[in-house]
Amino acid sequence: MQRIYIFIVLFVVVFFLESIGASYIYTALQSIERQFQMSSGISGLLVSATECGYIPCVVIMSYFGSKGNRSRWIGGGVLLMSITYLMLGTPNFLFPTRQQKTNGLNISESLRPTPSQLLPNSTLKDLLSYPLMEDQLPSSTYQFLLNLTDDKTPIEQTQTEPTEQGSNPNVTFGIDGYLMKGILIEADNLVKNNYSQNSIKQLLSMFIHRRVNRSIDDIQKMKTKAVVPFTVCGKLTNFLRASIENSKCRAGSSNIWPFLVFFVSLFFLGVGRTIPWNLGIPLLDDNIKKKHLPMYFGAIASIRVLGPICGYLIGSFSNQFYYTLQAPSGLTPVNQGWIGAWWLGFLLIGALSMFPSLLLFFFPQGKNSTLQLREIRENKNGRASESKPIKMKIKEFVISCKSVLGTKIFTGCLLGRVCDIFAFKGYVVFLPKYLETQFGIPQYLVHRYMSMFGVFGFGLGIALGGFITKKFRLTGRQTALLMMIVSVLNITVYSSKIFIGCNLIVNSIGLNSRELNYNFTNECNSQCSCENAHLYPVCSADGTAYFSPCHAGCREATQFGSDPVIGFASCECVESGVVSKSFCQNKCQFSSILFLATVLLGSFVAGVAVVPDMLILLRSVDVGSRSLSMGLQGMAISLFGTLPSSIIWGLVIDTACRVWDKTCNGANGSCSIYDSDHLRIWMHLLYVGVRFISLLSDIYVWKNAGNLKIMDDPVADNIEALSNPDKI
Repeated sequence: MQRIYIFIVLFVVVFFLESIGASYIYTALQSIERQFQMSSGISGLLVSATECGYIPCVVIMSYFGSKGNRSRWIGGGVLLMSITYLMLGTPNFLFPTRQQKTNGLNISESLRPTPSQLLPNSTLKDLLSYPLMEDQLPSSTYQFLLNLTDDKTPIEQTQTEPTEQGSNPNVTFGIDGYLMKGILIEADNLVKNNYSQNSIKQLLSMFIHRRVNRSIDDIQKMKTKAVVPFTVCGKLTNFLRASIENSKCRAGSSNIWPFLVFFVSLFFLGVGRTIPWNLGIPLLDDNIKKKHLPMYFGAIASIRVLGPICGYLIGSFSNQFYYTLQAPSGLTPVNQGWIGAWWLGFLLIGALSMFPSLLLFFFPQGKNSTLQLREIRENKNGRASESKPIKMKIKEFVISCKSVLGTKIFTGCLLGRVCDIFAFKGYVVFLPKYLETQFGIPQYLVHRYMSMFGVFGFGLGIALGGFITKKFRLTGRQTALLMMIVSVLNITVYSSKIFIGCNLIVNSIGLNSRELNYNFTNECNSQCSCENAHLYPVCSADGTAYFSPCHAGCREATQFGSDPVIGFASCECVESGVVSKSFCQNKCQFSSILFLATVLLGSFVAGVAVVPDMLILLRSVDVGSRSLSMGLQGMAISLFGTLPSSIIWGLVIDTACRVWDKTCNGANGSCSIYDSDHLRIWMHLLYVGVRFISLLSDIYVWKNAGNLKIMDDPVADNIEALSNPDKI
């Protein structure tokens, strides 16, 4: 097999892996935000870190790399990227979530019964004054018992202690829940009938006596209850939860160091990205017959599209696992607040990228045939040009840059592509968050759908664009007209998305609390200490949503066997007294299907423009300036497109946030609840507005593309004689 074809295979493989990594980064963002408490603006800044490394290096690498062994330069770039992917997975291990040691002395003192509470003649008020009674009994029940006049009946310790298995085997949270269940039953009997207080006093006394030698075990159970993802009503438990959070802050828990590791890694990832595409495409252009270029470009671009598909599928797989690989009770991948094992994919991609990058170092130095032809033509004696001093090279470099940027077609096309990338990059980066927030689609399914509808449609569009260009041998103006049509269709599709939305249960929580300035505390949960509760949406049987079980006034959490869904009872804010996640039914199936259909259509339309755009950019400049033009294009797109895009889109998304999690210093962390209408409208208005500018630039290119040759090259006939396909 000739070396050019071996190179093409390796070229496709490395771009396949690069595109896997590029799309996988987007699948990891939501989990990184939640684990390290970062806002969308901060995560957008992280994504833009790649451009901070790309921009200062791309033109220099493209210019000087084109003068040397381009395959080895490409191998070096891919090797650097593989190392940075491995670095991106390290924050999970460098900054793990450790079990915080808290001072249990205060809790232990609260759990220690007083002598009067252990006496056989303890009064009902003595027994009820034990702290856990107020913590675990519903306020209405507690107040009812507290207001009863003690009937002076002595406490008999002859009653058989109820067993946990026989009473309520499913209760897994709280202290002696089966005893507390019996107390609630006896309290209900007292409410309905004038029964003797003896039975309830026996159970209360039994509960208190069991605490004497179980303080260590009780504290451990309370700690377990305090670190689960849901919060229930209870002052002692929530005091302990707050103590654990404070201990994390005192231990120096911060998102600054993880941010720096991510930023530096992504910066060097951007440096590595400067080389493969900007040197590889001109290298192929130099060694392949021009009439076959659209077919090769279309094939390479289509194969490369498989990368994002695999990237999203790897993200889907990784996000099915909790980031610690052991999910806490009550949390599943479909729940709000799930943090996927985002680091798995980075380690895998980094390891796989090593081998092909090393193979590229074995290719020998080759000749740039088009440049050789050009130099021979310019040299009257037909001799190779002598090496020039560095000052002369820099001067020629500046002149070449001015010449390329002075080309109307190139400049107009470049402006349009900058706008396209600005709109596309920010939108795609935060599309997983949008689909989860707007339609309630879990993260692992979001990434699967993006690969099925978004990337697959984009790949089909690329293949069709390459086929049309080659089949009909489009002229420059016809190719520019195709670009205009694509822009109009794209604007139309994305404008329609403004009207496709759905109000999720979690968003209704925010809407219902808007008039109260998003304060979820009311009379029924005022004694629960829910101030530090994290979002864990639950609903009553009639569909009323609550921010957390604590805000529903629930004091009892029950896990039914192996069922991961937790049931909550003794809820004072709910008439039935019961809430669960299973009662939260989002009716967004039709709207989500409709939206995903527009994703497929929009991606397909956008893909059609890729090959025509690539050919216009290559053919609009002199043959010897093509590597430089690719470098200038990469720098401009990065500087004005991808660099600001993720940051601005992240800030726009943050304006739709209504309820924030807080960091240790009180700053905004990740967002819990968004205003779905605000988010939907402004995301798509921003996209459509930027794409309209792109349409204007396409019109400008069309007006100036009358003499542009797409399928023919000025040196196409002579280059075949000078090209040696066995050398690169």
